[in-house]
Amino acid sequence: MGDTMLQLEQLRDAANEVFARAGCGVTGEEKEYLANLHRQLDTVNTHLKDVETSVNQFSGHTSIMIMGNVYADSSVESFHVYSELVKSHKWLDKVHDYAVGAAAYLAQNGLKRSYCAVAKSRRKPVSTSHTAQPNHLNRMIEGVNKLFADMKLTVNRPGNTQLNAIVEVHLDRILKAVLIFKGLMIEWVVVKGWEEDLLRSDGQIDIWGESRFQVFQRITENANAAMLHFQSPAYPDLAVRSFMTYLHSFNSLFSDKCKQCGMYLHNHLPPTWREFRTLEPFHEDCRP
Repeated sequence: MGDTMLQLEQLRDAANEVFARAGCGVTGEEKEYLANLHRQLDTVNTHLKDVETSVNQFSGHTSIMIMGNVYADSSVESFHVYSELVKSHKWLDKVHDYAVGAAAYLAQNGLKRSYCAVAKSRRKPVSTSHTAQPNHLNRMIEGVNKLFADMKLTVNRPGNTQLNAIVEVHLDRILKAVLIFKGLMIEWVVVKGWEEDLLRSDGQIDIWGESRFQVFQRITENANAAMLHFQSPAYPDLAVRSFMTYLHSFNSLFSDKCKQCGMYLHNHLPPTWREFRTLEPFHEDCRP
């Protein structure tokens, strides 16, 4: 880069001589004047080619020592280049130091990533809970009936389907519910009052109609949230039993006090929220 700066200075000197001669006008014989000007222009052209050659051969790598030549450049436009280049070199030096330290630290780590150590991929076992046999669901419902004496469950299979099932739940004299199963997975829950009808006018089970009472509308929303919370494709039996235990906790719906405020009613409603782990009752506005 030092040769390039020297050639650049020679180019500037030659160009200044051309401008000085041209600025003074014709002196002496015109032919001699033009011949001298032509020689000076040839000199400028030669220096320009030398500079272009040096620039094309420049590798692009700089150092602090080489940048001293930039600082010595008298051009006003290049005054800020030196300071910016110095900052860039300091930043690159720090990056290099950090990279060396990180490489040394990582080299001491003997752990291997799974995608490097495992020869073939390990796939999770495919869940079959949504395609379980009907007898499996029937046995599970019978077990829940034996577990809770005051809650009765019955299974219906519309159209003699082997996959989907509708389970009716009657909890004491508190509420009724309709559960839609696909295999062993609960997909939808509707809760209604004890005196409300679960059948439509055509004799089919009403799986979409909501209760006309606000308290059971709230329980329907919370029961669907609980269904999603307890759902486990890997352990469908446990998921169904946990949800049935949750649903059975509403057998004291109208006699429980809220664990937060200690009141029976809030906004004219009993505690309709049950904490999923402890099944403690809370009002909608009091729940944790």
